[in-house]
Amino acid sequence: MPVMGDAAPILAPDAGEFITRGEFSDRIGGVQQDVKLLQREMVETQTVLSTQGGQLTQILANQDAQDKKLDNLQSVRQWIGWVLVIVTSTGVVQITSHLVGVR
Repeated sequence: MPVMGDAAPILAPDAGEFITRGEFSDRIGGVQQDVKLLQREMVETQTVLSTQGGQLTQILANQDAQDKKLDNLQSVRQWIGWVLVIVTSTGVVQITSHLVGVR
């Protein structure tokens, strides 16, 4: 049993646990390529998102314009309805007056 202050025995690792410089370089090179690929994909994704954001802004602006046109159309329709009510009411009064006046 080790006593306090005694160093733990050093065990030599198996030769299979080490990698050579070539293997290390290959692994690092692969990781670097993966990072570069991810960076390119991120730029592409950001470009697509930016484009879609612009398209969404335009769609919302078009929708706002359509809503205003619809509001104006509804106002005109309502105004025409009131004019027809007044004209119809006036016409009914005139016809009734004419019919009553004839008798």
